[in-house]
Amino acid sequence: MSADYGQMRTHIRTTHGPFTGEEQFAAELELATLQAEGHHLGLRATEGDPPTLEEWGTHYRRQAPLLVRLALSNPGRYEEMARLAAWKWREVEQLEMAAIGTVGTAAEAERWLAGEGGGA
Repeated sequence: MSADYGQMRTHIRTTHGPFTGEEQFAAELELATLQAEGHHLGLRATEGDPPTLEEWGTHYRRQAPLLVRLALSNPGRYEEMARLAAWKWREVEQLEMAAIGTVGTAAEAERWLAGEGGGA
């Protein structure tokens, strides 16, 4: 799925719709976990152990769609966060594509994205 906020919002609205009350509570718990994970990734970066593109990509691939769907249920609380997460997801996707284009083979690309070198 594209990381464009408008497209993502339309897709999620069409396929899932807003959360019900019970679903929203569970989604907010998941969001809290993802926010803690993002904080941990940020701390690692400041402590000299920067997360790989793959780790950031995985984080935003999980967080952006969840926030977009939460924004359908409560736009005042979640829409700005959803837009930012979608933008960051797109940014990471573009960096991943550039990395894959820079290295030769898929195996090298996977190693590079995992932070193991591989010719980049």
